This record gives sequence, structure tokens and C-alpha cells, in this order.
Amino acid sequence: MADEMALKGKCFSITWKIENMTGCDQKFEEAIVSPRFIVDTLDKTTWQIGMSPRGISDFENCIGLYLCRHKNDKSDVTMDVKIEFAFIGKDGSVLVSDVTDYAFSEDDLYGFDSFAQKEEIFNTKRSLFIPEDTLTVRCRIWKNGEGMSQHVQCLARTRLEVEKRSFLWNLKDFSTVELDKKCKYSIKTHMNDNSVMDIDMFETEGKNSDKIIRCVLSLQDEKIKYCTLRLSLVNESGNKIESHRQEFWFSKKDKSAEFTFFFTKKMLMENKQLFLPRDILTLHWELVFSRGLAFEEIEEIQYGCISPEAKHSDDNTMNKDKILPAVSFNDTIKSFYEEKFLCDVELKTSTSAFPAHKIILSASSSVFKDKLLNEEEEKESDFINIEDLEDDTVERMLDYIYTSNVEVLTWESASKLYEAANKYGILDLKSLCSSYVKDNLSPCNACEALLLAHNYTDNEMKEAVMDYIIEHGKEMKNSEWRLLMNSNEKLAADALYRLFCEE
Repeated sequence: MADEMALKGKCFSITWKIENMTGCDQKFEEAIVSPRFIVDTLDKTTWQIGMSPRGISDFENCIGLYLCRHKNDKSDVTMDVKIEFAFIGKDGSVLVSDVTDYAFSEDDLYGFDSFAQKEEIFNTKRSLFIPEDTLTVRCRIWKNGEGMSQHVQCLARTRLEVEKRSFLWNLKDFSTVELDKKCKYSIKTHMNDNSVMDIDMFETEGKNSDKIIRCVLSLQDEKIKYCTLRLSLVNESGNKIESHRQEFWFSKKDKSAEFTFFFTKKMLMENKQLFLPRDILTLHWELVFSRGLAFEEIEEIQYGCISPEAKHSDDNTMNKDKILPAVSFNDTIKSFYEEKFLCDVELKTSTSAFPAHKIILSASSSVFKDKLLNEEEEKESDFINIEDLEDDTVERMLDYIYTSNVEVLTWESASKLYEAANKYGILDLKSLCSSYVKDNLSPCNACEALLLAHNYTDNEMKEAVMDYIIEHGKEMKNSEWRLLMNSNEKLAADALYRLFCEE
């Protein structure tokens, strides 16, 4: 951590949020950059933050962070500053930080080549550093010597355009597929029947005449620059065995990529009962497509704050120089909900009614949209019955629909909200609750989480819980296993098998 005693005095602070980090398409030694920002208290000079997410030479296992001063006509004076970089958690806490001094001339760049460990940020502690797929970077700048006249806070946002696709591909009569005969699967867009990517899978001869299985990914959407792949073999019990995980970059010249499937046809045939039930090879594909930058903006600037982290002020006096952010559309929608203004529908539970807006419900939930547009009774009605949900769950669900936030979750509320989000097709909320469950697993709730994931066919969460059970299952009480066995004997047997047979 940076020495807090050295970070006193007024400063310029910028918080940069990078959304959809799974779509970060920078290669080794490439940088993703923030929107440019002007620091008035440094002679109106223009700056930018850069991050090398996949490292640079000599620091390939590290994430680098840099501050760049751009050339402009405002000032050519060297700027002697102190800078602090930090990764910020979801609750606003500093997760890792470092500080340095540097005298910036024009078109100058300086920072940390090894600010953080790449493996830790993107894998082992991803849920801590990149909650909801968003990385938050903070940079604070102090002017050495004379100091700055006031505190300034700036919020910048970069959103990457990503599309996540997962599907099962069943290759029937696999044992009779001829050599070099291609099996094709086309991934279509959600909006129309156009192909995003074609996958060709075929058996061919490798070295020493061994028969291997090759996969060719052929890009059809030229806007896609990068994709990640996670490929798993599904056995006869429905368990996934990961066989391949890889990143691919595409360009106008390179529109395809190839890889060899981990299992050879001989390996599959020798374990036909396990891997080829009814002579069907079942593969689970998970792909994330990135089309690069969706948008970037300087979202908000605040002048004259009491401290760089102050979220509110107890001072009743208003600084005349302070620039107040404009009221956003989201804030307006939120106020309509809080004030029950122009509500035209109610969600009715068995005990209460919650006013809402048909257009907002339709935009947030495909299920509500279908109910309101396609079912004549509810199309003409001013209420929707949802008696299967508790009042607290409905209130939390509506809070998310209108504000994209939820109150502090507990295990019970997250589980119930997950079920509601699944039923009503609110996918972002379902993902948020799933992340909470995965981040808060314990020997006391792992079986409950496994049942939840299984009942709602959430394979990603199910695998995460299974991984936890393999590591901590022996710490679980008999009562937890009894709950699982009474609810789903096959699932309990599968969990116990993986616990004791896959050590």
C-alpha cells in the first residue's frame, strides 16, 4: 500500500471503470487507454491512463499501469508531480496501490511495469478485482512543491462490446464419421439469421498416422477482434470435463483459427460407454466474442470536494465554483419509481402490490414483455400476479430493474432473487446473484447452492460449486449431505463420486 502520510494535500483524482473486461482484446505489449482528461490545476494539460493487461517484455506475468501527458498548446512546462495508482474494490476499498514521483514533459509516459500480478487479477481473485466483469482503476495526481488550489474528482468509463454464447453440440453416430469429413456448426446472431462464426470439426491423420480431431473456427462477423474459448466434453453422467481453453485474435488477414481437440478418437472409443453414450459425442462450448470499444466518456467532474474520496458533504454552504452533474436519464427513471409517478401496472404478491411501469418492465424482462404484449388479459389489465414471490424479493427485483443496483445481499435473499431473476429473464440480475453465491460458498451452504444451480440448469455455477465441494467436501456436516440426498439422490451421488474419486 502507498504511504498515506505522503499523500496529503489537494489533488486531482480520476476513477476509470472498464466494463466487460472479458472482452479486453489487447495482446501482449498492447495497451487499453482511458478517455483523455484535462487537469485544470496543471495548466489545463491533457492526460490519459494506459494499462497493459497482458504485460510487456520482461514483465509478461504482470499488469502495467501508466500515466501519459499529451502535447498541447496550453503549456510546455515540465510538470513535477506525485502519482498514485490503485485498483478499487466494489465497496470502494483500495485493493492494491503504489505511488511514485515523476517530472512529465510533453508527450511523456511513466508508471509501473509490474503494478499487479496478472494471474491474481484475472483468475485467482477475479471476483474481488473484477466484480460484475468491471475493473476499477484510480489515479491521483499531486503537484509537487506549490500544491493545487482545490480537490477535483473525475469519473471516466470505458465499455467493451462483448457477446457471450454457450451451447451443447451433439455429434451423432460419431464412431462412423469418415476421415476428414467435416461436421459443421454455425453460431447465429440473436437479431437475425446471420452467422457470427462457423465451427468445423473433423478427424484427420496426425504424426505417426495417429488419428486426431481438429477444430477450425471461421470468423463471419468482421467486427469481432477477439474471442475466448472454453470447450468441455460432457460424459454420460452430464459432468463436464474441460479439454480446451484458449484465446484467439482475428484481423482482416487472419479470419480463422485452428486447434487440436484434447481427446483423440481412439481415447473416446476406448471409453465409449462413458464418453459416447448412444454413439453421441456431446461438447459444451463457451465463447466470448469481443468487438472492441463500445463507448468511452468522461462521465462526471466534481470540483472543490472536501477530500478526494468524499461521497457527500455535511457543509450546508455551496462552493460557487463547483460544477454539478446533470441529472441523468437513469436518475429520472429512478425518481419515477420512488415517487410512484405515472405508474400503469402493479405486481401483486399474495400480501402486497408494487406499482411499476409497463414499458420499464418490458425493457428489463423478456418474460414481462411477453406477458404484457401477448397475453390479452394482462395486456388490458393494470396488474400482474406474481404470488409465488415474497414481498422482499419483489422489492429487490424492482430496485434492480430501476437502478441496476440491489441492497446488501444475504445468502437467503441472493438465492431467492436468483430464482426470481431466472423466472422473469432478468439475466444481469441472475448473473449478479450467481456471483454472490459463488463468492460466499461454505461447508454449510454448498449443497444448497448445488441444488440451486442444478434446478435452474446453471452449468457454470454448478461447476463452481462442484469445485468447491471437491476441495472442502470433507468439512461438510452429515446433515448437509442428507439434505442433498433427500432432494436429489443422483446429484448427491455425483458430488460424492467427484469428492472421493477425483482427488
